[in-house]
Amino acid sequence: SSFLAGERTRSNIISMGNHNNKKSQCNDGDIEELHHQAVLQGLTTYKDPATGFTVFTEISHLKRGKCCGNVCRHCPYGWENVNTQSRNAKLASGDTEKAKRLLQKIQYESSSTTVPDITTKSTSTTVTKSESARPIGESRLLSQEPASNHESSSSSNSTSNNQTALPPPTTKTATIVGKGGRHGGRHTTKNVPYTRGGDKGTSQLLTGERRSKADDAFEAMGTVDELCSIVGVVHAELMATTATSTAKKGNKGNNGDTNCIDYGELPEWLLDVMSRLFDIGSHVAKPQKIVMDDYDDEDDSDADNTTTTFTADGVGGGFHEAHIEIIEDWIDVMTEKLPELSSFVLPTGAKGAAHLHVARTVCRRAERRIVPLVQDGVCDPNAMKYVNRLSDFFFTAARYVNYCENHEEVQYRRDYRGAKQRQRCAVPLQQQQQQQEK
Repeated sequence: SSFLAGERTRSNIISMGNHNNKKSQCNDGDIEELHHQAVLQGLTTYKDPATGFTVFTEISHLKRGKCCGNVCRHCPYGWENVNTQSRNAKLASGDTEKAKRLLQKIQYESSSTTVPDITTKSTSTTVTKSESARPIGESRLLSQEPASNHESSSSSNSTSNNQTALPPPTTKTATIVGKGGRHGGRHTTKNVPYTRGGDKGTSQLLTGERRSKADDAFEAMGTVDELCSIVGVVHAELMATTATSTAKKGNKGNNGDTNCIDYGELPEWLLDVMSRLFDIGSHVAKPQKIVMDDYDDEDDSDADNTTTTFTADGVGGGFHEAHIEIIEDWIDVMTEKLPELSSFVLPTGAKGAAHLHVARTVCRRAERRIVPLVQDGVCDPNAMKYVNRLSDFFFTAARYVNYCENHEEVQYRRDYRGAKQRQRCAVPLQQQQQQQEK
């Protein structure tokens, strides 16, 4: 099963990721020491040396303010939002005051600590009190890993219930300046979309793994995102057209000659499609980990020894096949209202219809980007099937919009059997449908 890379316990990483039965060079003590040094440097993440994945430090969790439910390795909230597991907690989710005091304690206790810089191989950094007085974004925010139960009981007799004494809250809370992301920018403390993490041509998957932006996964994600944006343009166009026609209908000066354009449930369907595309993007960003089946080393057969299981869990684990059947039903509903089609159709007509044809072609490209991921076993085949069916939906929806707006459909066909050249033919869909019904 997939997991937030580096965020589960060390034993889980070894059992799930060490397919070649090679023992990791880092034990639990090494990992805790690595986390300890990362916190001393004020880092919100560090890389797991065994997997290369990114792990969030306790500083990151304290700044988030709540348990995310992903069984994070250094969660100070005791896995509060994990249904099946729990552990000792330092604070409860939403306790912002205690989170601030813990962060202040980290800075206070490490104001004159010398720590090795884990971002390089041979350098170390000494942080002084004068340096810690700067904004956290301009200097290293220091901390240390909480002591174990044995250490806390032997070194803190004056503290009740084995709780670590916190420094008194200060009147001014340190802020991170210009770091980007949830830390804000140079001119705002609010969450900003830039983090500068991709300035070197790499980006991070939901698993924590960093890859080149030219990787197949990011090609697929980007194309799905592009498709979703085009669908948003179509939806906006249909809503604007509906509003305009309604306003004209209400204008007494038109003598009631203008009919309101009714697209039925199509606008709502487009919203659902955008939602499903977000689901597919999340799924692609969380590639499944391939688990090797046990087999006899002497068996030289070419049988596939990999098994992949996808579970549609709403957070990228898989894609439910029921969505494919829903798309097919919508295609059937629109097709029933349209005249029979026996020729090619030029991608034009109403503005919304033309945009739907653009969506259709981008959808085909998105499908081509997803195919390699499915072939590699890291993407749910149901996601590929949905995108395949979606291009048919966009084609039918384009015809349907022309029908609803009473636009002619420009067909490209031979006028007679044996003709050597196809010709354009403008067909009024509503009239043609009425004739076919007769």
